[in-house]
Amino acid sequence: MKYREIIREVILAISEGKVSPSLIAEIKAAEESLSKDLPKGLEGRVYARASEVLRNLRIELENSMKLMDLFIKAAYGAELESIERKLKADEVVKEVVEERAYGPLGSMAMSLVTFKTQVPKFVGVDMRVYGPFSEGDIALIPEENAQALKSSGAVEVMEDASSGED
Repeated sequence: MKYREIIREVILAISEGKVSPSLIAEIKAAEESLSKDLPKGLEGRVYARASEVLRNLRIELENSMKLMDLFIKAAYGAELESIERKLKADEVVKEVVEERAYGPLGSMAMSLVTFKTQVPKFVGVDMRVYGPFSEGDIALIPEENAQALKSSGAVEVMEDASSGED
C-alpha cells in the first residue's frame, strides 16, 4: 500500500473508531520498505522522514489500541488493580529509536535565495511546503533544496548556513 493510501486508511479507521491489526501490519511494512536502501540526497531524506512519520503513527495507534482495550475491560468489570499492574508493567509499546541515517530535521541549515524563474510548490527536506515562487521572489529555504535549485539554474543563493528553526 502506498504512503498516501495508508494515511487515508488511518484517517478512515480513526473516524470509525476501528483500527485493525492488518492496518498496523500494512503501516509497518510500508515503514520498513521506505527505510530500506535509502537513496542519497534529497530523496533519501524524504524517504527517511516518511518512514519516521509512519513509525511514530504506528506506535501511537498500537498504544491507543492497547489503552482502549484496557478501558473496555475496566468498563466491563475487569479488576482495576490488574489494569494498573499492566500499565505499571509498561505494557504500552515502546521502541528504541535507531540511529537515523540523517540528522534531526528541525535544526537544519537554511539558505536565503532569489528565484530566477517560476518554481511550483515543493516539499523541502524539512518536510515543509514551500512556494509557489515567481521570478524575483526571495525566500529562506533548506540549504539542500537551495543547492538543488541552484544547480538547475532556478535560484541564486544569497546567503548560506543560517542554522536553526523558523
